[in-house]
Amino acid sequence: MKCIANHLVIICVLLLSLSVAYGSERVVNFKNIQELSASKSSNQIDSITLMQQQEKLIKTLIAKQEAFELKYYLLIGIILFLVLLFGLLCFFNKRGNQRLHKIMRLLENSKPTRTNDTDTNTSNEFAIDPAIVNTILENLNAFEKELGFLNPKITLHTFAKKLQTNTKYLSKVINTHKLKSFRNYINDLRIQYSIEELKKNVNFRKYTVKAMAKETGFSNRESFTKAFQKNTGTTVSEFVKHIST
Repeated sequence: MKCIANHLVIICVLLLSLSVAYGSERVVNFKNIQELSASKSSNQIDSITLMQQQEKLIKTLIAKQEAFELKYYLLIGIILFLVLLFGLLCFFNKRGNQRLHKIMRLLENSKPTRTNDTDTNTSNEFAIDPAIVNTILENLNAFEKELGFLNPKITLHTFAKKLQTNTKYLSKVINTHKLKSFRNYINDLRIQYSIEELKKNVNFRKYTVKAMAKETGFSNRESFTKAFQKNTGTTVSEFVKHIST
């Protein structure tokens, strides 16, 4: 577009130059007429010859004027054509941009669908054989009955190794069937055990919070009290006071 605008400016400058040249020619030609009239008086040229020369000069001027007008109208036509061409280019450029934006919107709208398809394929890739799931669930039940969660050194890796499975399978079964992460699964079992002990074991109530945490498999007092309050909505001391009354 910038190139077309530059061409339009050049054409206008040429048109202005032609107008100036045409005016200069008329001035020169009229000077010739005046000089011719002056030579008549000085040289006493025959009036008939002078009239013929004047007619010839007028015809020449008329012919030049017609030629100039032809060029002038031709330039006007070229300018109008370029303006029309410029308008068409702007129109098609705008239309092309609209189509491009529409295509981009369609591509963006199609991205979520592709993402969902990818997620579905990913989940299918990690599907576990039902027999393996049943075996892991049976082992988890045995683990809970044997109070294996009281071991403070238990981790996902060591537990999976003990069950003769891998960490991905074990983690997914716990997430799917217990609806929690491995860490929360272990901590919830420990808190449930501590609650049962506090209810039925009077001696356990006399333990310090730190001793309770160590007895239930927590590594420190803070993690025990935090997990206890999360599950019961109250502190250990308040819970002991409540069940002791």
